[in-house]
Amino acid sequence: MNPRCSFAPKQFVTAVASLLVIGWLTCCCQADDFPPVFNNEASSEASPMPAAEAAATMTLPEGFRATVYASEPEVRNPIAMAWDDRGRMWVAENYTYSDRTQHFDLSLRDRVIILNDRDGDGHAESRKVFTDNVQMLTSVEIGRGGVWLMCPPQLLFIPDADGDDVPDGSPEVVLDGFTVSQSNYHNFANGLRWGPDGWLYGRCGHSCPGNLGVPGTPDDRRIPIDGGMWRFHPQRKTVEVLNHGTVNPWGSDWDANGELFFINTVIGHLWHSIPGAHFIESFGESPNPLVFERMDMIADHYHYDRSGSWTNSRDGAANDLGGGHAHIGMMIYQSDRWPQQYHNKLFTLNMHGLRANVETIKRHGAGYLASHEPDFLISKDPFFRGIEISVGPDGDVYVLDWSDTGECHDHTGVHRTSGRVYKISYDAGNKPSHRFSKPACLAGDGELPQLWRDYQAGKTTPAQLRSLLRDPDEHVRVWAIRLLTDHWPLDTFLGPQRDVEYPNDPETLAALKRTAQQDPSGLVHLTLASTLQRLPVRERALIASELVAQPRFAADRDLPMMVWFGLIPLVDQDPAALARVAANCRWPDTLRWITRGLATRVETTPAPLDEVLTASLKMPAALQASVLEGMAEAYRGWLKVPMPKTWPSIVQSRAAKANPDTVRELNLLFGDGRAIDELRELAMSSKVTLKTRQSALESLIGARPDDLREICESLLDQRELNATAAQGLSRFDDPAVGEKLAKMYRRFHINDRPGLIEILVSRPSFAAALLDRIDADRDPIPRSDITAFHARQILGLGDDGLREKLTESWGALRESPAERREKIAAVKTMLSGDVLAKADLPTGRALFKKTCSQCHMLFGDGEKIGPDLTGAQRSSLDYLLENILDPSAVVGKDHRMTIVLTADGRVLNGLVVSQNDKTMVIQTQSRQETIPIDSIENVKETTLSPMPDGLLTTLTEEQIRDLIGYLMHPTQVELE
Repeated sequence: MNPRCSFAPKQFVTAVASLLVIGWLTCCCQADDFPPVFNNEASSEASPMPAAEAAATMTLPEGFRATVYASEPEVRNPIAMAWDDRGRMWVAENYTYSDRTQHFDLSLRDRVIILNDRDGDGHAESRKVFTDNVQMLTSVEIGRGGVWLMCPPQLLFIPDADGDDVPDGSPEVVLDGFTVSQSNYHNFANGLRWGPDGWLYGRCGHSCPGNLGVPGTPDDRRIPIDGGMWRFHPQRKTVEVLNHGTVNPWGSDWDANGELFFINTVIGHLWHSIPGAHFIESFGESPNPLVFERMDMIADHYHYDRSGSWTNSRDGAANDLGGGHAHIGMMIYQSDRWPQQYHNKLFTLNMHGLRANVETIKRHGAGYLASHEPDFLISKDPFFRGIEISVGPDGDVYVLDWSDTGECHDHTGVHRTSGRVYKISYDAGNKPSHRFSKPACLAGDGELPQLWRDYQAGKTTPAQLRSLLRDPDEHVRVWAIRLLTDHWPLDTFLGPQRDVEYPNDPETLAALKRTAQQDPSGLVHLTLASTLQRLPVRERALIASELVAQPRFAADRDLPMMVWFGLIPLVDQDPAALARVAANCRWPDTLRWITRGLATRVETTPAPLDEVLTASLKMPAALQASVLEGMAEAYRGWLKVPMPKTWPSIVQSRAAKANPDTVRELNLLFGDGRAIDELRELAMSSKVTLKTRQSALESLIGARPDDLREICESLLDQRELNATAAQGLSRFDDPAVGEKLAKMYRRFHINDRPGLIEILVSRPSFAAALLDRIDADRDPIPRSDITAFHARQILGLGDDGLREKLTESWGALRESPAERREKIAAVKTMLSGDVLAKADLPTGRALFKKTCSQCHMLFGDGEKIGPDLTGAQRSSLDYLLENILDPSAVVGKDHRMTIVLTADGRVLNGLVVSQNDKTMVIQTQSRQETIPIDSIENVKETTLSPMPDGLLTTLTEEQIRDLIGYLMHPTQVELE
């Protein structure tokens, strides 16, 4: 959950399981033994501004003012809010959230309170406790005869049919399967909101992938979620995962047209929640290997400087960018109380910037684009941690303030005794005329609000909805499509294919096809593309063919991906129909993905790929190139591929002649012996470009001709090619190869040496040669070039002789928890404030570049193998030392090291980026390698971080000081 960045449990799953066994027998009672609320911060010296002073000192546009609606002790640790039909505010208070060590304190409880401003003076006069016996509470919503609470791993419903604010009975578990991750303590399910269609919507973070269903649902019938948005229908007891991806959604709202948008932390902040979409995440690829690429955010900007220091925006500092990457809470203002310039604008709270950002959302192509507006609110209170923002029944805006100073999972503890609700009002004489309704887009007399109300009341018919497909308003047509298929099953292709039943409605299918043919609106086409995933697979090709035949959307940001997502099942279920879609396709990217999907099945069903190739001969050269590229992408890492019948004609096409390297690579895979001879000649020739020689050598390594070792050894003296040649030699398990590579270490470019060491630690025979060369008299390999990562991989080879040799020539890794804690304490003592003040920051940056940048990015410099450190809690020495010296204490699913043993005897350590039935892509410390599945002997996923213990082993005390000093520095420094 963590309202500062993400909600953070770690080691409480056992307690949660016990809680579920005991049951919720007392949850309906308002206990009189509510545990005392206490703070567990490391330092208790600081305290928040008095609430009235914090409100009075907020920076707001002219005409606006902030007042205190409620504050401690009436409200504390507010995590979420909701409005009932009587205009009262319901607040979820979370006390169980704890610190980095404990994560959740289950000796405490959470509660839901009701605040009411009866006289309309902007201050809540009454407070009532509805329930105070729940735990891990992240959200509250009111309606359908009771109160809905998100308490991961469950969605609870507490009945209150008579509306007397007293539970009518024990809570009902209506949905479960929201994972409480043991190894990653972020990104819990949250954000309950009623949608205009009558479904209850929610959000879920990527680090807690769930498996959703009503209680008792067997595993093979549950709906997987890997971040994104979900919804639950309270009458039909149906759950759907609308989309997958992003990192930690913590804010969502519908605009006046019923389009759902949500806010996210870290990688990008604003997303259009298109049903069926697969969004990018912070690392890796989709669990579905046919989701080749994923969609990005809709904003045209970030709220921090991604190339420099985002910390310049911290603590409310003036910054036009907007304050930082952590966005929490969101609303789209839809009332007439505030001036026109704010109507339909999106507001989100920016944690690091202590402010509220504003976005303008406009139609762009088939979808939407968001642009940055001037920030609306800036708080002077360093404890301000805005966590939710909402339009109230009076048309003014209300902001929940968690009131704390922690960042990034609150490793410093929680300040539980404070919490505020601020009201932001406009004082220019406007009288409130907002008619309260949940969600806000249901208010009003327009065609869309009336349609939503009629639909929820059961007053619409399929015939009426089909007639709306001809409405002049594109948004009405969009909603006609959605509501026509609202009860049809949605499958976003993350888990195993499920048997689903579809209604027999040929009239609706025919109407959707006509709409695809005739409707001019890109948004309607986007909705149709999204709706493909609600249709029977056998019906999708007809509608998709109409969409992809229209070239005006060929370069659209969203449509090509959404159509492909809808077509994915055809790869296996109806490849012939998919080939017919390709023949009609005028969208390069969609054509590339279709070709790639069909190409992966060439061994079992070759005819559909041949049909695509035949059709491509009549296409423009750009589309032909997409077909070639799709094939090349499909076969990356394959050793041999059956040649398609049409291939000889393809090599004579315009696109083939324009892309000779791609054709050469494919010829090689298709078994053309002349290609091997040509590649050998190109790799050895000094008369062709270096890029061509490099490409030819890489292809030869993949093909493994009989003379590969001879070719690679002959190229070790050529500095531009020896790194690639070393990759080829790594396939040969011969001590002489290791000795040759180790001896020639200094002939490799300095940037290629880490990769060479990685090769040398991949086999016992190679590792012995490496260790013999450490600080040797002749052709030495410097001890400092061997990192703790390399040392751990040598230990992982399981050779006692190598272990002894490593200890003698390099040093020992501390492996026990006690040794690691001792080292942390010793380094902390060494790095006093006075010592760190003397750090040589340019030297520290150089050490970071050598020691850390192969995996981590800081200030836009480095690699994204591990987490980006720019936004981490680097100002805390404890945080840095714990993560550097005990990196495997808590490792999320995206950053667990995998050990791969190949059939030729190599051992590779790294992160698995993607995997399908043919290849595995693993990111090692220095490179990304694609490995054919057939050449993998064994795979072992560990609970370890790729960053090993002992990272500081080879550094002097001064170097440790300089590195830590640089990591703690808020801004980038120049290299000397």
